[in-house]
Amino acid sequence: MVRQRVLPALVLGVALWWLAGLEVWVYLAVLPLFAMGGAAEFYHLLHRAGHRPAWLLGLVGAVLLAVSPALGAQAAFHVLAVGSFLALCWATWRYPRGEGLLDWFSTLAPPLYVGGLLGYFLLLRQLPAGDYWVRTVFLCTWAADITAFLVGRRWGHTKLAPLLSPHKTWEGAVGGLLAAGSAGAALGLVWPVAGWPAWQLGSLGLLIGGAALVGDLCESFLKRQLGAKDSSRLLLGHGGLLDRLDSLLAAGMVAYYYVAGVGR
Repeated sequence: MVRQRVLPALVLGVALWWLAGLEVWVYLAVLPLFAMGGAAEFYHLLHRAGHRPAWLLGLVGAVLLAVSPALGAQAAFHVLAVGSFLALCWATWRYPRGEGLLDWFSTLAPPLYVGGLLGYFLLLRQLPAGDYWVRTVFLCTWAADITAFLVGRRWGHTKLAPLLSPHKTWEGAVGGLLAAGSAGAALGLVWPVAGWPAWQLGSLGLLIGGAALVGDLCESFLKRQLGAKDSSRLLLGHGGLLDRLDSLLAAGMVAYYYVAGVGR
């Protein structure tokens, strides 16, 4: 169990750590792949639960939202407005044969959730020392995730959210938060960035750890609502792509607002 969870995360971690240091154009090539893969898994769960979203339209929307920070200040607005109307047209056409309004909502949810939140990694990369901040998100999120799992497995007794994620414990959650904060502070000491003392990076790490936990629970909520244990079997015994992105999606958003706000 430990090997099944930790080893794939380490392999994926090394690959993403390397990709994080590359130029913005690489992000524009890689983010659409993650957006399309994550949204496709979400649509598969919705379809299996009996919903009939306009999945092809949603995949295009997810890709465009993920790269919208590079397309101009108003790009996301146009994607949302036009995409919402086209999805409404789909739901209206399907009304005699389906659930109409639910088809509309289920079309919009995957691109907003997956593509919209992935776009924050492009925003982070476009900040000064952007590759550093993306790597900080990765490091602190993985530190929180792995430590929470190990601490919860060894010392966890108090259930955190039994209806959403039966194996998560308060002990593991606290351990994960402390690990994320420590990872951020350690990064600030070993690899400092101008104008950011170690304690500030430790604070960022705590926020990332908290966001990662909430993101994980939110994806668990989606899966429970749709009657699924994993988003897919893409990563063999390690769940699907969305199962690996859930924590990062929330963490990237929180990190962007912290770094952009404090950096000013």
